[in-house]
Amino acid sequence: MIELSYVLLFILAYFAVFYMISLATTSYGTTKSGYLVANRNAGVFESTLGMIGCWLTGLGFLASGQQFFVNGWVGYFWFTFPQIVGLLIFAYLTFYVNQRVPQGYTTSSWISKEYGMSVGTIFQIVFILACFGNLATTFTALFKYIKFIDVGNTALITGLIVAGTALYGIKGGIKTSLTTSSIQTLLNIVLAFVLIYLGWDLIDNKVILDHLTGTKNISNIIDPGLMMAFGITAMLVFVTGPLMSATHHQKNYAQQNNSPWKTWAWGAPGYLLVQTLMAFFGIMALAWGGPVTDPSISQLFFFKAVGTGAIVIFGVILLNIACVIIDAHGNAIASIIAHDFVKDEKNSVLVARISMVAVAFIVWLIALQNFDLTKIFFTYGILRVNLFIILILILTTAWLTRRGILWSTVVMLPLTTALGLYGLIDSQPIYNIVAAITAFVMTPLLALLMSKLNKSQNL
Repeated sequence: MIELSYVLLFILAYFAVFYMISLATTSYGTTKSGYLVANRNAGVFESTLGMIGCWLTGLGFLASGQQFFVNGWVGYFWFTFPQIVGLLIFAYLTFYVNQRVPQGYTTSSWISKEYGMSVGTIFQIVFILACFGNLATTFTALFKYIKFIDVGNTALITGLIVAGTALYGIKGGIKTSLTTSSIQTLLNIVLAFVLIYLGWDLIDNKVILDHLTGTKNISNIIDPGLMMAFGITAMLVFVTGPLMSATHHQKNYAQQNNSPWKTWAWGAPGYLLVQTLMAFFGIMALAWGGPVTDPSISQLFFFKAVGTGAIVIFGVILLNIACVIIDAHGNAIASIIAHDFVKDEKNSVLVARISMVAVAFIVWLIALQNFDLTKIFFTYGILRVNLFIILILILTTAWLTRRGILWSTVVMLPLTTALGLYGLIDSQPIYNIVAAITAFVMTPLLALLMSKLNKSQNL
């Protein structure tokens, strides 16, 4: 459909442009404070757009359309609503983040200081795995897109995109991430409207309203089948997302202007707009009425029918998302490594840059495996659900002790992850729901019980 040489030339031009943009933030890469937290002077506008960009992962990009295509507006609601709730919860919790960690670089380092290295290490691992989870879903989605357009040498193209992002992303750290992701997010909004305009003529009789219930014709928002298969687990995983993402904490530290809550409060409706545009492609594909053999990429079948130009534009949107994700989450992982493990501040920036390159390489290797997106999503999602309420309690109360946190997570993390994996492997969603609810409820209850026991025994 598209010549490989054209794809390579476009990638070269694309990253040349963003490398030039990144040069404007090079000065931030000279100090630890500049590289990791943008000297704490990031603006609300760029932070909001950067947050929206990094929250729209590959899963959100493709699965939102799939939900509209298969389950209709009910599936779209259960996919999108929890994410909005999660952002608003984090908007509230930013007050506590600023109060408890006024000059923080990473949340995990503060937890290590307050509750000991063993507890801090658990959060470091989960934060890093959460970032890798978002990276893996996004670049796996990109890999699937490149295979779909059949330009040849999918591994090479994916590798060039990963390397190109790392190249401009290492210039000014989080400041580069915020600047470039703001541009990419705005560009995606414009391109989404362009795609809707191009595809509208292909929709049979423009009867969008007739297809709002999806292929399963679901109209009941409490549909038990949908709730069992997706709704409950997605709700728990998505609500925990912002709080358990190292990227979101990093942006919070990069502001430190006594009103970082504005980023997340404005980000909720902003994200809703972008996510709805992406999801709408799925309902357009259904209203089109053409053959769709894989619902997870129904949008691609539709835009292929629109024309090569639509497929290219869709690819640019996905490329923007992929670059934002590897830049933002790569920087978050680099911040944890550079701040939590490097004692000499003079070496922090160098270690952060090396970490970014290493992260990019690992992400490329994961993308080549072409895993199922939902399996990646739910696996790392269960891990962060375990620590969601525990992290809220750590930030807002003094109820938990080191031993309470440590023993509850040591017991519950492997147990719930194994349950979730069993459900995915055997296609039995009830196990995913049990794993998510158990992680959400039992882990913090066990932590509270162990903490109370410790205090009563003066441990």
